[in-house]
Amino acid sequence: MNYVKLIEVLRNTKSIPTIVSIDGVAGSGKTTLAQRIKNDLSEVEIIHMDDLYDGWTNPLSTQLSTRIVNQILTPYIDGMPTKYKKYNWLLEKFDEEVYVPPTKYLILEGVGSGQKALRHLVDISIWIEFNPQLGFERVIKRDGEMIRNQMLDFLIVQDEHFSQEKTSNFAHCTLNGAP
Repeated sequence: MNYVKLIEVLRNTKSIPTIVSIDGVAGSGKTTLAQRIKNDLSEVEIIHMDDLYDGWTNPLSTQLSTRIVNQILTPYIDGMPTKYKKYNWLLEKFDEEVYVPPTKYLILEGVGSGQKALRHLVDISIWIEFNPQLGFERVIKRDGEMIRNQMLDFLIVQDEHFSQEKTSNFAHCTLNGAP
């Protein structure tokens, strides 16, 4: 499926709200795709997995998926406003409370957004195919050398996660990542 077809599928979806996950390796262009979809459709809210991880230690934990299901996706599907605490990477703690109003489309984007524990609540899952090493280089260029060591550790966690979850096999749509 290409991007134009994806937008057509999203526009014609009967599910309201429509939950969309965008997953793939770090640096593959997930945030860029989410923003592009938001620009091309109306009534779109985006939640970034980076805002939900509990720092660098065990970012893709079972607690994360439980929190996403209970605090974000289930209330959202029920038409309720969603609130969650956003992780502050500089202070290394959750602080700012983010309010997400009910809307037609909710995009959950980031590594882990297509995991097994969330799939039953996701209407359309997108996998971004991209070379992990190029993704790593893009992240370092974007976020700086100071996170190189943490990102090297994250890549191990990411690889283990995708190996166990087989996320790409369950995606409704696969797109090529950023050049």
